[in-house]
Amino acid sequence: MKTPRYVVLTDILDGFEVDDIQSMIRLMLYSNEIDIEALISCTSCFVKGNVSGRVGLIHSIIDAYGETLPNLRAHASGWRSADYYHSITYAGIDEYGLMPSFGFASMKYKENTGVKALIECILREDSRPLYIGLWGGANTLAQAVWQIEKLMPDKLSTALGKLRIYGISDQDHASRWLRKKYGDRLFWIVSPSRGSWFGNYTYWKAAWPGISSDLVKHGSEDGVHKTLGFSGGRRDLVSNDWIDTNIRSKGALGALYPHPKYIVEGDTPSFLWIIPNGLNVPERPDYGGWGGRYEYYRPEKAQFGVTERHSIWTNASDTVLGSDGRMHTSPQATIWRWREAFQNDFAARMLWTSSPDPAIASCRPEIKGEIRDWRLNVCADGCELFFYPYPEAGSFTGKCQISHDKKIIISGGRSGETLHIIAEARTKSAPFLTSYRRFIITL
Repeated sequence: MKTPRYVVLTDILDGFEVDDIQSMIRLMLYSNEIDIEALISCTSCFVKGNVSGRVGLIHSIIDAYGETLPNLRAHASGWRSADYYHSITYAGIDEYGLMPSFGFASMKYKENTGVKALIECILREDSRPLYIGLWGGANTLAQAVWQIEKLMPDKLSTALGKLRIYGISDQDHASRWLRKKYGDRLFWIVSPSRGSWFGNYTYWKAAWPGISSDLVKHGSEDGVHKTLGFSGGRRDLVSNDWIDTNIRSKGALGALYPHPKYIVEGDTPSFLWIIPNGLNVPERPDYGGWGGRYEYYRPEKAQFGVTERHSIWTNASDTVLGSDGRMHTSPQATIWRWREAFQNDFAARMLWTSSPDPAIASCRPEIKGEIRDWRLNVCADGCELFFYPYPEAGSFTGKCQISHDKKIIISGGRSGETLHIIAEARTKSAPFLTSYRRFIITL
């Protein structure tokens, strides 16, 4: 898999949007595996101004990252300098995206530095898709696309074809304007919502709260009926005690990591899904991965309370055995099912920042192998191996078991159906890092 290209639009704000601070710190620790091309401060329905003033907060995180670089480089390669990240940090449009000419779709925003940087990223000669993480509003993105159409119409189709957008719900009116205007030419993962403050009243229907909002209003047991959070996920892995022990006490970046104001790292799913861990397949959101699993359809208004004109990648449900010993089915379970793995991975990288000693934390294991004659021939040195079907990711309608000798035993199903088998390798010592290999069998 090629290194994914990524651009962030964040309404980061100290004391309020602190989950953006948390997510930005985690993102910097994956910057050797994700090719970050722009960090853009933006507005949202929650943070409606002072975009330039909030850029400084991004720079302070980059400064802390720079302090940790000697240690990070002792553990892995591919880390860029802090100067590089300072150079790609921009201020987006300083207005809340309310409607065309009020926050986007106007030549008065033509010279905005964030817009210009985003256009440059979109039009760059690069065969890789451009993944966009909408941690806040989409008006800077809407302006960039609108501007390409107005000034370079011959490049619009190519530009739209490059975009892979993951929205943390809709935090201004530009998101749904873009989807309405450019329709099925856009690749967009989102649980839609009203692009205003009142949109947060339906966030419990979204998939992304599965990152951490177990017992708060943004969580739901099934994504259909409102409940006070959800059960099943390991709450200890997103607790203040876990954060203090594994993150805040580790190095310069950890020292900047705040306790949550609402939920932990609500924006992180927008890049978890592109980390090259052997499980994630970014071009196939229906396959599922650390950032959740999504299906391509046009949701009815009753589902999210808003009207979508075109199909999007949106809510799907997984059925998962929770930490409470019960089965849970919900869109949020598509994320929390992987929580132990992605939190341990984060904890290990935070350990890297605190010491150059290679013994302090290992790297993710490497899995090698194949399926031959319905038997898994897989190895990962010095690791525990686990195998399990991922039924929701494929179309197989029968039953599947994997025996102790790694033989795949199926019953039922029809010709042409697909069965996903996940091989998971886990290190034998804390923080128990995990890698995967996905096998897809067509009957």
